[in-house]
Amino acid sequence: MMLNHYTKYGELFQVDQEHFEEFYALLKDTTLLKSNFFLKQGDKCKYLGFIKKGTIRCFYINDQGREINFGFYFENEFFTDYESILCDTVSNMNIQALENCEILLLSKEHLQNLYQKEAYWQKFGRVMSEKIYLDAKKRIDDLICLSPENRYLNLLKKQPLLFQKIAQKHIASYLGITEQSLSRIRSRIVN
Repeated sequence: MMLNHYTKYGELFQVDQEHFEEFYALLKDTTLLKSNFFLKQGDKCKYLGFIKKGTIRCFYINDQGREINFGFYFENEFFTDYESILCDTVSNMNIQALENCEILLLSKEHLQNLYQKEAYWQKFGRVMSEKIYLDAKKRIDDLICLSPENRYLNLLKKQPLLFQKIAQKHIASYLGITEQSLSRIRSRIVN
């Protein structure tokens, strides 16, 4: 049975076969129903999540009360507020299921215990941190350096699934534009 889990998740988790059983035994299998929150602004994040099935969004609420989408996560992707876990601070973000989700959870305590065990897990944590940092930096670079149309084209190229599963209002917010601007961009590209 564990070999089946390793075959399915080992590469995705970036955990070698020798350490996989130890890691997988710490995961809690659970569900998150559509519209329910994994994390709400003002709470501390206590888990690293992995999506077996479903779609999750991460968003902020700005000072005018508008939702600003920061990320979308699909099957076989990790999600969390790593800053909240790392710094033991309350979160500024919300993480919500956009459809019924099956997820695996690794608690902050289990993650910290793994880091204390051996150098392998410290490297695992460093690699995970580097990926989160690089993803966030790429997101910021796109918002600062690219036109809305180029942000749209990049998103279409890199995450075509997003356009099938995510509402237009969420995509517009993610791109930093209004729904009307998104419609204009889409019509220009199609024509």
